[in-house]
Amino acid sequence: MRITICLLPLLLSFQEARTESLNVAVASNLTHTVTEISEAFYRDEGNRVNLTFGSSGNFARQIVQGAPYQVFISAGEHYVDFIRANGGRINASKLLVYGGLSLYVPETSRLEKPGTLEDVLKILQYGDYRRMSIANPEHAPYGQAARDALVNAGVWVVNHKKLLLGENAAQAMQFCLSGSVDLCIVPSSFPGLDQFVGKGTSFQLPERWHMPIAQYAVLLDEDDDQALRYYDYLWSRSSGEIFRKYGYGLAGP
Repeated sequence: MRITICLLPLLLSFQEARTESLNVAVASNLTHTVTEISEAFYRDEGNRVNLTFGSSGNFARQIVQGAPYQVFISAGEHYVDFIRANGGRINASKLLVYGGLSLYVPETSRLEKPGTLEDVLKILQYGDYRRMSIANPEHAPYGQAARDALVNAGVWVVNHKKLLLGENAAQAMQFCLSGSVDLCIVPSSFPGLDQFVGKGTSFQLPERWHMPIAQYAVLLDEDDDQALRYYDYLWSRSSGEIFRKYGYGLAGP
């Protein structure tokens, strides 16, 4: 199975002819999750899936401009509303899963290893760190939730030179592991991934600190049977087990 994966949106020619494969745009926090689901879809249905991962906001703008995606999995309902309000094609949309946030301190951090979330909050309160990374709150739902969580915890960054913004959640995690920052706030699914285990310490943030991070699936092309089958497959038992494995809460059957 050939899957095209990138952590920044792939710039597609909007006039390019649609291939036999299904083109799906996915919020970057779901990189590993949706890759595994698409592999299962290929085994079960025999259809290839081309996945492009990136910022939900960027994808929404591309779709309005005619980008040839058939399915879009967004990290927030307002991007679905943006597409609809700006004349983009939407044939169906439905709440898929809920995500959470974790504060992550990499092993490369210069901070003394914190033992509790409260320890990290004290570090943030007094500014005793080099930099922190989050996804850009201007267009990334996980960045917006991270900002809300920090505000509600009373430790929102006053000195913005200490804040390094990623284009999306995946890039914020990359910054965290590169040694550029001392800590980051990322989707709770990230620290449990094989490539991140043992490379840092994570602390789950209370859900009450931010609005629920609701992720939606959008069927853009109703006339495409392959797209409809993939859209429906996202709510299958097989997909549900994969979502749960990566720490997401299911929205319903």
